[in-house]
Amino acid sequence: MSTEKAIGKCVSSIIVNIYSQLDYSSGKAKLAKLRSSMGRSDLVETYPFLFAMIPEELLGHSATLSDEEKAIIWSLQFYALLQQGRSECVNSELKTGQNIGSSLSELRTEEDSGSVDRRFNAMILADTEEEFQMHLRYMFRLYKSKIKNGAVDFAMLAVDIYRFIHWEDGKERIRLTWSREYYRINSKGEENHD
Repeated sequence: MSTEKAIGKCVSSIIVNIYSQLDYSSGKAKLAKLRSSMGRSDLVETYPFLFAMIPEELLGHSATLSDEEKAIIWSLQFYALLQQGRSECVNSELKTGQNIGSSLSELRTEEDSGSVDRRFNAMILADTEEEFQMHLRYMFRLYKSKIKNGAVDFAMLAVDIYRFIHWEDGKERIRLTWSREYYRINSKGEENHD
């Protein structure tokens, strides 16, 4: 199995596990720990339950998080942010070829298009992992506040994050593929925000 497939499968499995526990305090606590760990380097509270669910081949061996671990953890943190306060699962597989750009395109309304486009462009043009994560976190907060029934393919997001931070040409590929979906014109000639 390729690394990308293993990452996607891992994220899907962890989300199913966490979502199945949301009626219990343990599930709510996991979501809260994931949310509170966003943007922090100290993940001590999330390590025990995350590392127990990440397959051995995706676990790092150095003193810092591996690219695989970062992709999985970031995706799960964004899941926890979007899942907060909702009973239906916010994880949803997208059609082939779609990505987070498809979901974020829902933010593009006539009155907000310019400011949202600037935020999206700042995100995809990020040069560092930290900058990329910060902008992506902002876009998720905006998405959560404006799109009440929004859903995201978090397994695909994890794979894309991995590609962005790990592949030599990953940034360029993600910039292109996310932009295609974000700015796509539908078959009626309208932008993808209706």
